[in-house]
Amino acid sequence: MTSAIAVAQAFLDLAAKERRSLTNMQLQKLVFFSHGIHLAAFGDSLIEEPVKAWDFGPVIPALYEKLRRFGRGDVSRDLAPETRGTLDPSGKEFQAIRAVWKAYGNRDGWSLSEISHQEGSPWDAVWNKRRMHYCDIPNDLIRSYYSDRVKHTGASQVA
Repeated sequence: MTSAIAVAQAFLDLAAKERRSLTNMQLQKLVFFSHGIHLAAFGDSLIEEPVKAWDFGPVIPALYEKLRRFGRGDVSRDLAPETRGTLDPSGKEFQAIRAVWKAYGNRDGWSLSEISHQEGSPWDAVWNKRRMHYCDIPNDLIRSYYSDRVKHTGASQVA
């Protein structure tokens, strides 16, 4: 398990290799999707922080606080340089991150938010079905949802 900030830095590094930038919303959703894929493929959490159901989808509050200063603009490539190298590039954590980057890395923040809002999603189950706004999205709910979306070949294949 690692910090959501370290996972966000990994996404920023992947984006930089492609000469791209990412916004707060993109990072929130990419980190959340990676957490879900990791839970489904490997059975344990990718990130140590809780995920909350907010207006625009799942949010990791600790990551939000770190990203808040960027507003809706691009996030600095050096969000948390001290976290570089803390994730093993051949490890299961990075496998989930790469799978999500491959599947969703080219999407803008709003389309990622729409994906996170799909009917039956963990956010939908908490926000709309349970009417529990700004509450935790339980990991068992996230795992169950993403288990149906991870092909049984592991996290390298995301449906």
